[in-house]
Amino acid sequence: MRTELKRPYPAIRTGALLSCGGSQNWFPDENFRLCGCGVIACADVLLYLTGQTELSREEYFAHIAALRKFFPLIPRRGIDGVRLAVGFNLCARRLGVDARAGWSASGAKFWARLETQLKSDLPAIISIGPNFPRVWGDERLPLYRKTAEGYAEAGRTKGHFLTVIALDDEWLEVSSWGQRLYLERRAYADYMRRQGAVFTNLLFLERKNSGA
Repeated sequence: MRTELKRPYPAIRTGALLSCGGSQNWFPDENFRLCGCGVIACADVLLYLTGQTELSREEYFAHIAALRKFFPLIPRRGIDGVRLAVGFNLCARRLGVDARAGWSASGAKFWARLETQLKSDLPAIISIGPNFPRVWGDERLPLYRKTAEGYAEAGRTKGHFLTVIALDDEWLEVSSWGQRLYLERRAYADYMRRQGAVFTNLLFLERKNSGA
């Protein structure tokens, strides 16, 4: 069964092309290109929750510039999940968004919470953490594009935040690097089991006034 957001995810317009969310790769700041995925994920979710479905590239840059100070990035390391949640909550309060963020306590409730969040029309930021405790490891999760023939691998990643906009029994449909990509549910669950739920988990959003 497919569960998805009720409205289109924010698209950034470049000429006649529309993205699926934003991308840190568009920015001149080298550290932001390397480590800005969490900021982009939060910024895009805030666009969705304020009803903004399409922006020009210039408008998107201004949106990111207004939020950057709430998400301090450590050079070449980025931002941890706790600071990401704090930054999201500060921005949500300033923008009048009826949502608060916190990291899920364990992997046991991950799938139920993810589905609940999407059913509540709240995009779901997830993390693909680093290898843990063997932080020197290089296991990465594949992301896919949908093609006429099925799914084709688009790349592999770790230490990355991305946003789930729909899911079914086999796939998570995600926004990452300004693209609509797909992550295999079983592969993510296996990665979480092997690497632990400390760094691979869900930024769980709740509506403050009505509950998720």
